[in-house]
Amino acid sequence: MTVSTPVRSLTDTAQPVTVRRRVHPRPAVDIDRMTRYHGGTYSHTVDRIVFADGTTARTDLIRLNPGIAAYSLDFHGIAPTRPSDYRIDTWSAVPHLRATASRTREVQVDWILRNSFPRRSTVELSDRLREAGYQLGRGNITEHEAIAGTQAAIWWLTNGLELDTRARTEPVSVRRDAHGVTVEFAEALELGGYRLELVAPDSVTVTLHKSDDGQTWREVPSSRLAVEAGGAHRKALGVGATVGGHRYYRLSVAGADTATIGDVDFWLNGTSTYRNSDRIVALYRYLLAGAAQARTTAPALDATAAGLADGVVGPLRLTVADSAALHAEGAVVLDADGTELSGPVEPGALFYLRPVPGAESAQVRVTVPGTEDGYGGRVLTGIAGDEASKLTPVALAVPAALVVDFTVTWAPRRAGSRRSGRRTHRRVAAGRS
Repeated sequence: MTVSTPVRSLTDTAQPVTVRRRVHPRPAVDIDRMTRYHGGTYSHTVDRIVFADGTTARTDLIRLNPGIAAYSLDFHGIAPTRPSDYRIDTWSAVPHLRATASRTREVQVDWILRNSFPRRSTVELSDRLREAGYQLGRGNITEHEAIAGTQAAIWWLTNGLELDTRARTEPVSVRRDAHGVTVEFAEALELGGYRLELVAPDSVTVTLHKSDDGQTWREVPSSRLAVEAGGAHRKALGVGATVGGHRYYRLSVAGADTATIGDVDFWLNGTSTYRNSDRIVALYRYLLAGAAQARTTAPALDATAAGLADGVVGPLRLTVADSAALHAEGAVVLDADGTELSGPVEPGALFYLRPVPGAESAQVRVTVPGTEDGYGGRVLTGIAGDEASKLTPVALAVPAALVVDFTVTWAPRRAGSRRSGRRTHRRVAAGRS
């Protein structure tokens, strides 16, 4: 269908146009009902994480029937003891999130959901971590590690719970004296080796000693490192060299009176560098770093040059990340040539509205199809239909289509409104005098 009358240029008599926006995501596929069941035997994707304050928690995907993966949005929420129906809702429907007015947090959680498991496979996620400079070692991150790192990042944003990311090899104290460098750890550690910066004019020998109390020392077998000059050096220890672990270690240098030890570092033998899995820590840091840079890409409608002239409202410019479908109530959508639009609108395209007779506003619905990358920085939440204040609210890890409703208003100023306003202004001024 086409409209024969072309769109004319606006004149000075055009009425101003205002736009209000309401954004609401929806699942890319129809979800009529969601049910969460009481948890039974732990699944293979359960993991355990340690927070910075020493407390621990178990993590796993929250699986809603039928086959919907989700993450917890509230650490303090509780799991149902019987089958409980959940409904799809928005971020602001979660009480403790609404109270903090955390729009930025929603954008960040949305980025995490779109860039982690299960929206990204463990292989793809591992590739991204390596590209970002994280050392994963052999193999890829596992499902339970990916879930744990993702849930930890979300709980940091929604509950302020910080994952313990302090390296266990970070000493609680370092003492330098004539014997070399002595370090004390918070716990007994089995070392796999050491690295150090050395300043030495000639060849020297570095030796590692161990102690349980910082008083009695024993040389660590196979720990001696003979070097010809200063610089950065590393030494791997033999298996079982520090078996049982020790809290105190000392590096000493012999062979040159002026030799000194600079920065020292250690790695562990057969265990994680952190109290959490190294891969969990890597993913946690990667997700929070990415989320911190996240920005909303919700469609916007520019009406700064728009007006009502000759029965046509426009021009309106749609800002959107990708092509989008338009549907209007109270008006017909036209392109710049006056032809009724029948397909999607491209980013930055201009369009117009032809209102139905007597209308002073219209609602334009913009729908951006759901993709793996997603749009808009909005989170689909799942809210329990019963005991909503107690059962854990969840974030759905599913692709979502973004729907934005724009209310476009062009109502002309009522006759006499300016004169009435002037009279009111004079009365108020007289009252003040």
